[in-house]
Amino acid sequence: MSVTISGKLPDPFRKEDGTRMTAEEWYAQREQLFEKICGIEYGGMPPRPEVVKVVRLTAPRRDGGVNVYKIWAGTKERQLSFVLDITAPASPIDGDIKYPLLLTGDGCYNNCESDTIEKACSMKIAVARFNRLELAHDDANGERVGGLYDIYPEHKGFTAISAWAWGYMTVMDALAQIPHIDTENVGITGHSRGGKTVLLAAAADTRIKFVCPNNSGCHGAVSYRLKETGYGPRGKSEELSDMFQSFPHWMGEGLREYIGRESELPYDMHVFGALIAPRFYLQCEGMQDYWINPKGAWMNFCGVKEAYRYLGCEDNAAAWFRPGYHRHKLPDFTEFLEFMRAKMQGRPTAEHLKINPYPELVIDTDWED
Repeated sequence: MSVTISGKLPDPFRKEDGTRMTAEEWYAQREQLFEKICGIEYGGMPPRPEVVKVVRLTAPRRDGGVNVYKIWAGTKERQLSFVLDITAPASPIDGDIKYPLLLTGDGCYNNCESDTIEKACSMKIAVARFNRLELAHDDANGERVGGLYDIYPEHKGFTAISAWAWGYMTVMDALAQIPHIDTENVGITGHSRGGKTVLLAAAADTRIKFVCPNNSGCHGAVSYRLKETGYGPRGKSEELSDMFQSFPHWMGEGLREYIGRESELPYDMHVFGALIAPRFYLQCEGMQDYWINPKGAWMNFCGVKEAYRYLGCEDNAAAWFRPGYHRHKLPDFTEFLEFMRAKMQGRPTAEHLKINPYPELVIDTDWED
């Protein structure tokens, strides 16, 4: 196996004159920085909805259980709808009790199964699911039609991942109309392409307090600058060229010029993690998930962790690198649920979320030298 690192991770705090931003300057400029790199990476975001309406499709459950809602959102003239189901712990839902929420848009994967929901409810955390494919088709032909593309026909540049992230943000809007949810303590998670989506959603929406990209791969929580060859069924890790070949509808056109020139990108994906600070970030990876590039994921996390350190919130960023392959099941959800609960209770990050899985790999994040 051979690891190639093409250049040092860019310093997200370095200004054009060579000096470094203060934390205050960073937070003051984060929105402008997000807009710039989101345009390159994802073709920008769809407009925020003018209308968000929530309709309950089930009779109120007074003993916990599943409540199903339909969300209508879009412009005043054109709206789409998608279904959101929420399972709350077994206690009244129409009173004063408000529950923290675990939210996933991976309803199309069905990874968040009954065992995960039972675990969350036992921890007094509600679970919500929606199917992000109702917002944009996962069409590898790259055709941008249906879903949000019909609602915003004048905005064709945004990608499927942008549309799916819009879904998380719109659910945050809708939760204000659902009284039993603690909207100050919402955590989002997604797997693979869904992990790419939650990284973008959390960077875009500061209302989201906790985020967990799971096995998100290239164009997610993985550095473009680290490539590994000689392992896995394909003999290498996933690269930018692979993404454009297989998933052009996920990719902002501004990235195309960096194929084979990834080291020239003025940023890397750790900047999206930095944009989430000082909120809570847990990155989950499988160390035998070779195509996803777990060592590139570790390089990315090193950059995120250093950004959090510089901003004075180092303990708010953590990583779980487990043995195993490409999956999102109860153990993965449990790590995030436990992380959420610890932070809501003001406890420090668990020690097993601070372990360096690749001590032989030297990642230079000494940006201040």
